[in-house]
Amino acid sequence: MTTSFPGAVGGPRYPSAVADAQARGNGTAELTLDLVGVEQLDRAAAFVVDLIERPATDIHVLEGQIGLDDALVVVGHPDAYELGRVEPAEPGTVWAVDGGSCTVADGRSFQVGAYRAARVRFAGGQTTDVERPQLDVRAVSPEEMERLARDTLTQLCGSEPERLPDLPRPVDALREWAEWHEVGRTILEAEPGDLVLVDGSLHGGPLVPQQVVRRVHEEAVARRVSLAGVVKSSTLYWGRNAPLVTLLKRRGDRELGDARWSAKISTDPVFGRLYVGDIFVAHLAPTATYAFRVDVARGVEPAEEVLGRLAWLADDPAFVGYPYPLARAHQAARVTGYDVADIRRAFREALSRGGMGEDDVELLFQDFHEVLNR
Repeated sequence: MTTSFPGAVGGPRYPSAVADAQARGNGTAELTLDLVGVEQLDRAAAFVVDLIERPATDIHVLEGQIGLDDALVVVGHPDAYELGRVEPAEPGTVWAVDGGSCTVADGRSFQVGAYRAARVRFAGGQTTDVERPQLDVRAVSPEEMERLARDTLTQLCGSEPERLPDLPRPVDALREWAEWHEVGRTILEAEPGDLVLVDGSLHGGPLVPQQVVRRVHEEAVARRVSLAGVVKSSTLYWGRNAPLVTLLKRRGDRELGDARWSAKISTDPVFGRLYVGDIFVAHLAPTATYAFRVDVARGVEPAEEVLGRLAWLADDPAFVGYPYPLARAHQAARVTGYDVADIRRAFREALSRGGMGEDDVELLFQDFHEVLNR
């Protein structure tokens, strides 16, 4: 028997949730205003607690950044890593690069994206330069994206890439390629002894071939420029995907209290063969809520000294524990919700100037999710 919604006009509707539950359970279902069931919350919570407390023994680097189809897995345990104190050191001249992007229009068979890479220079204890370029706007289809990927990566690699990455999110790829182009340009402009900071790991990612990273690293070594990457969302996991950074932060709080510390993760020899530097988890300010994965490239400056420079930069009250130049670069690069609205309005106007009628413009931008989510 179907059940009509109260006040429904025009005959029966789909069975209600209560009637459906009764039919399955051959009993009565209790009406409730709770958004979710307590039992389901408890099951999910038990899974997370078990994951954190009993996750197994291996360390996983899940990033697709080393040319392998599977994750890099090495034997390790959070309690086995040495937590070493980090002493702040005068940072000297520091450059920071970060990117921002948004989707302007999604026609399913094509996308229009906007992106940019921003750069900050910090010297003498203050920000001396902020480069916040206009957004680049690109319209791409799968075929166009393949051509663009080949041309862009050939430029970044110095030769045609061995293979093109999968590109499920074109806008993300455009942003990351712009970031690494800016990192390469910055190293060429930096002076010996300068430090260049990258938002993210120093190992590229699924969208950036290792050829790009190694070329940038070789240039940095040749110019005696230090290079480091700070990862806000780490792909370091322990055992059954328990977050390693979180576990080490908890251990650091318990053992060292309010202190600056770092733990070298890349102790297995396999890292030296696959990566351009060493991977650390670092707590860069005594009162910081967060710890971060920090990648330090091999070069003329010991990793401990680079971490000390980062610690000096990580005491700004607004961004405690995160290097200030990277925070400023993020602010310069980010695309706000207001920016997205302005870009979409401007793109509509450009479509009209191109001869598209207002009705067709509306069809291009319509998304039924907006109706369902009212």
